[in-house]
Amino acid sequence: MSQPWRLRPYLLAERRRILLGSVAMVGRAGALVLLPWPLKLVVNSVILHKRAPHWMRELLPSLQDRPVWLLNLLGATMLVLVLADSCLDYIGNRMFLTAAQRIVLNVREDLFGHLARLPLAFHRRRRGGELMSRLSEDAGRVKDIVTVSGTALLPHVLTLCGIIAVMLSVDWRYALLAMSSLPLLIFVSRRWSLLLRSRYRQVRNNEGELWAMAQETLGALPLVQACGQEEEAERRFSRSASESLRSWLAANNTQAQFAPLVNLLIGISGAAVIWYGAVRVMAGTLTPGDLLLFLAYLRGMLTPARQLAKSAPALGRATVAMERIRGLFAEPLAVADMPGTTAPPHCSGQLEFRGVGFAHAPGVPTLADIGFRLEPGRLVALVGPTGAGKSTIAGLAVRLADPGSGQVLLDGTDLRSLPLSFVRRHVSLMLQDAPLLHGAIWENIAYGRPGADRSAAIRAAIAAGVHEVIAALPDGYDHQVAERGAALSGGQRQCIAIARATLAEARVVILDEPSSSLDAGTERRIAAALARLTEGCATLVIAHRLATIQHADLILVVEAGRIVQRGTHRVLREQDGLYAQLLRAQERRQEHGVERNPETLPTIAAE
Repeated sequence: MSQPWRLRPYLLAERRRILLGSVAMVGRAGALVLLPWPLKLVVNSVILHKRAPHWMRELLPSLQDRPVWLLNLLGATMLVLVLADSCLDYIGNRMFLTAAQRIVLNVREDLFGHLARLPLAFHRRRRGGELMSRLSEDAGRVKDIVTVSGTALLPHVLTLCGIIAVMLSVDWRYALLAMSSLPLLIFVSRRWSLLLRSRYRQVRNNEGELWAMAQETLGALPLVQACGQEEEAERRFSRSASESLRSWLAANNTQAQFAPLVNLLIGISGAAVIWYGAVRVMAGTLTPGDLLLFLAYLRGMLTPARQLAKSAPALGRATVAMERIRGLFAEPLAVADMPGTTAPPHCSGQLEFRGVGFAHAPGVPTLADIGFRLEPGRLVALVGPTGAGKSTIAGLAVRLADPGSGQVLLDGTDLRSLPLSFVRRHVSLMLQDAPLLHGAIWENIAYGRPGADRSAAIRAAIAAGVHEVIAALPDGYDHQVAERGAALSGGQRQCIAIARATLAEARVVILDEPSSSLDAGTERRIAAALARLTEGCATLVIAHRLATIQHADLILVVEAGRIVQRGTHRVLREQDGLYAQLLRAQERRQEHGVERNPETLPTIAAE
């Protein structure tokens, strides 16, 4: 069971910047609280010539009779406080913004790493665009938690608390009147914050659906255009965009209601404070300077209240984003290293399935009682109808998932007791479509072994016998591969994949028959390269065409997740079983020209 995701470790990692920013914001709050006091002294002691406060007379006894000097001093004090506010605001903002961006980077790195380790079954049921939305938009919103809390909530809440404390010390009755609207403001803020959070949760869900649909459509653009479905794709996007717009409008309407309501409450409270203060001044129980001080503090209270109102939408969006991120981190990893696993000193390449059962979903078995042994230098082929479980067997061999029952063993050791890096290094899976990443060709080859450089990639291509194919490309090994290798032919992609597998130097090689859908000349080249790749290795081939596995050491016929036949091509052909039926069906297609007779890839590999 994975631990719940928390923001706290990321905050602790940036605690120095957050602490420095907090100290700066505390200092700024103090400057804002002190800022109205020089104004009060200017009105009372300079303009109205009232007696200065006792602490000022003791500190500056000579200024009482020098109003111009006192005015200059108070003006300079206000300037110092304003400068302090600006400098501390800059320091605090810079610290919190830097910490926030670094936290976003760390969250994205951890989230991407978690997504990369989640089982393929998870990614099959989730749309890539929706996951990208969480990785980009939702992770980016995490910074609002830090920036809004540090640059808006912290200084303004401290300023508000300071103002309330000073007002209570000056005139507690007047202070209570000024604060009379605070309980209602807190209630309104709480209510609208919950409502905004609900609205933004719907916004994020609709946005995720919108971009998932867009990525899905653009990824299948050849199909869309070939079928003439451009207008339908546009209509689908328009419907999703309209749903997103409606949720945004609902959220914006709620947000638009919040600020005017807060301003109304503040305005009513302000009018009462001004009226009551004027009455007190006329009655002589409050000095004009004190009235100005309270009015300045009232304005000072308005700024934090309005800022808190503006912060509510950002915090609501950030809270929803954190909920979505937490949901992804709650997804359990299919496979992980067990504590204390150690890598053996070497691998001989003996792979065994012992009574293996597996289910993609509870109660729906995919494999049952799968058992066979793969030895170095031997070729085992898996055949069977589509959906029989052949690819699932290959996935279990490289530990893309763990069996529900039974064991998969490498050199007699359960794969679950070995480090994942060891298993993936010595068991190589070569997929039929040979996926490539954006970058140089040599980088795609070097992807097969961590830390490999350009020269190692070239040596692997030469060893695999595909050097001429790669060197003939524009820029050779430095040729930039487009997304998914779209600009390369199937044969070129297969050559790169073979060089990558050669560089890995795996002892067990699993092939999802890479020679299918290739012309005869390219197929012969690929077959020769695969012969070099699999020489001396334990080789497992998922065969789609039975003519390619006539010389396999063992053929396993899989149907509905079970091995229903096993033997050599000659033995299975003579039996009246599924293998013979599949063989006769393919021979009939060849006679009618539906399927060409290919070069026998495993024949070359087995020689």
